[in-house]
Amino acid sequence: MIEGAGSGKGMLGDEAEERARERLLLLRRLLPGLDRPENYMLRARVANYLRQEGLSIDVDSRSIAYMLDDEHLERMLMLTCPDTSAVFRGRYYTFTDGMLQHRGSWDDVRSDIHSFLASHGRKGYALLRALADMDGDDSTMAVIAARASEVYGERINPLNLLIELRDVYNLVYSAEVAEGRRIRRVAWMLLEEVRPLLREVLDRMQHIPRLSTRDAYMEFEYEVRRMDEEFRSHLEHLMEERYEEAMAFGRSLTVGYMLRYLRDLFGSLYFDPLLAIAQQYSLTDSSIMNEKNHSRVMGTGFSIALFGDPGSGKTFAVKDLILGSDGVPAHGLPGMNRYCGGITPAKFIAIGEAYEGRSVNFIVTEFNEWFKYKGMVEPLKIAMERGIIRYETKSYTIRPYRFTSFFSVNYNTTVHGDWGVYEVTVRDPNFRALEDRMLCRLHILTRERYGELARRQSNLMKGLLQESMMHTASMIRDHVTLVYAIQRGNPSINGFKPKPIVVDDKAVDRIRDAVDLMLECMSSGHRVPFSVRLEKKALQLASSLSLLRFFSGSDVIRIDEQALALALRYLVEEAWIRSGSAFDMAGVTSRLSLEM
Repeated sequence: MIEGAGSGKGMLGDEAEERARERLLLLRRLLPGLDRPENYMLRARVANYLRQEGLSIDVDSRSIAYMLDDEHLERMLMLTCPDTSAVFRGRYYTFTDGMLQHRGSWDDVRSDIHSFLASHGRKGYALLRALADMDGDDSTMAVIAARASEVYGERINPLNLLIELRDVYNLVYSAEVAEGRRIRRVAWMLLEEVRPLLREVLDRMQHIPRLSTRDAYMEFEYEVRRMDEEFRSHLEHLMEERYEEAMAFGRSLTVGYMLRYLRDLFGSLYFDPLLAIAQQYSLTDSSIMNEKNHSRVMGTGFSIALFGDPGSGKTFAVKDLILGSDGVPAHGLPGMNRYCGGITPAKFIAIGEAYEGRSVNFIVTEFNEWFKYKGMVEPLKIAMERGIIRYETKSYTIRPYRFTSFFSVNYNTTVHGDWGVYEVTVRDPNFRALEDRMLCRLHILTRERYGELARRQSNLMKGLLQESMMHTASMIRDHVTLVYAIQRGNPSINGFKPKPIVVDDKAVDRIRDAVDLMLECMSSGHRVPFSVRLEKKALQLASSLSLLRFFSGSDVIRIDEQALALALRYLVEEAWIRSGSAFDMAGVTSRLSLEM
């Protein structure tokens, strides 16, 4: 019947103390004036109830909150509460329609907060932030408007939003307050019991930026927030439920393990999924440093393009495997991949503003379609260089913003024979500049490739691959989530600091030697068909694959030998394709001792 005789945390314990504090808020909401001696009738009703129950408790809200158990509290409120229209939405208690329920409302409150933000964007955020921070302050309309306008950055009138918060979402209430004999004003007050939750929700959100277009605002509200919540929720459950298992997997994970897993699933087609998974690790944009003075050379982040014959399995690697599809579990980072199906390039440039400062992956499975519109190569080239995008049309202007994310794309090309000679169907003569800024791989639908694709599809239809994928895919997903969180400085991960990737001279020299060998094998006078960016991409691939060994114990990550061999294989393949098979690829790989 009696929960405790003191009010200190040591007497009650943490949760009991929190419950007692919430009961105190509940009593002050439902029995206002209980602590004032002049409120004789209310105090008399409470005192009469306490005497009847044989309880020796002072008639004041604090004593009652800390001494009564839930059963006595409920009975007392039924007999003494004069206001059945009052609302209380606490973590442990709910009061609606004149009834006290011994359950919390915070799940519903959290949903209401997100719904309000989705409807009103930055203006709604500004109002909620003002209300959350006005603890015990004057809460007249003028004060609330001033605080919200300060957060918003321009003057706003929040009256209609406050009415919606009161009448639709039950997050605030209003009351008339006397300022003198004749003057009365309306005060708007946040439900005190929801303040901690509201602050928690707002603190987890980035401040809604000022954006140039409605498309960007809608993207931020509906996609960026959804993606943030997907990543946050996945990481939270990982830390609570699967952390030890994920760490054990991480300590044993190697590039060789990943190769065996993908080969078992996809046979000779394993290299495309490997590149797609490597790109997920690259999204950490981890620092690649030289060995001599540990200065940053570049980041790991890269864009990937799979191109070639239609129906050759391009979409599977960049979309289905990463996001998941029928029978294929997601292998990619939760909340860090934005599928761009149906989005025009102009709309992409508009919504890209909402992702400024983030490192996510934009998946474009029909990249050809983006070049039906003139003038798209230049802004997309700048985006792939992570530069400042400026864009203006007759109807709107997008403020300059820095694009900090990456792409996974595929597009169809005309392929001539089995020799790596292809023709881009995009008519823009500058399209090659985009290819030069992506890690590219040509798909030729040979008889052998068709047979492997058919076998993979049959095995998926028979359910032969799902059991193997389900467990390992979730472990890979958890691992890349932990690595991303640590490398991006997520505060949820304690005990780990971001690790740089240190590249020794030997790795750089091996990449240089491979390029020199290919140039040597080309006929004299042959135009060099690729730029020095190819060497940079090979180093980024080797560094990203080396992140698989993140939890190996060292304070820095060094280029893994097998990761470097795979990066060299990619380097030779792309150079061969770019040159139109101008050198003997088998001979080069043999001299480099690479497995193809």
